[in-house]
Amino acid sequence: MRKAVLLHGTDGTPGEHWFVWLHDWLKAHNYKVFEPQLPNCHTPNREEYHHFLLSQGWDFTDNLLVGHSSGATTVLNLLQSDDIPVVETAILVGTFLNERLTIGTDQYEPGQFDRLWPDTGFDIEKIRCGAGRLLFIHSDNDPYCSYGDARVFAGRLGAEFVTVHNGHHLGSESGLKALPQIIDYLEDTGRSDRLLHENH
Repeated sequence: MRKAVLLHGTDGTPGEHWFVWLHDWLKAHNYKVFEPQLPNCHTPNREEYHHFLLSQGWDFTDNLLVGHSSGATTVLNLLQSDDIPVVETAILVGTFLNERLTIGTDQYEPGQFDRLWPDTGFDIEKIRCGAGRLLFIHSDNDPYCSYGDARVFAGRLGAEFVTVHNGHHLGSESGLKALPQIIDYLEDTGRSDRLLHENH
């Protein structure tokens, strides 16, 4: 049986927005799904998340990892960890790479994300080697997570990149109940040379 891990974002819960649809699709296609409630997710902490995920008895070998927002950041943290085996596929949706668009706003608190990112930055080579396939899905009008930064970062990783036009943050506020671009990618294993795909 294939295995998948779904990681929600800041202040999120399992089974919100398109995660419900994805969970059902994965189960229908014989995936065993691990969709945990991440602890203290108002202030996502890479070390706390790491210890929590490793303590759950889940085998990450050859998994599909899907994360949204700071959950996608957590996927990156896992990929560059020496404690996690190589996964089959990582899909990062609305990846939260920095606070460039959120700092100084009323919605988030000062220091809320201080412990989310690695102190020395992301290790490109480790992340690249940590997954067989890498996909970024990002909206071109995401108000919290920079579209341009995500494209540049995906390029550095040699990852594929899918643009969702006017998709906001691709979370609950977007009203999206499904994200078919994920299924398109999972079923499109023969086109791994595709570096950029624009969805209109």
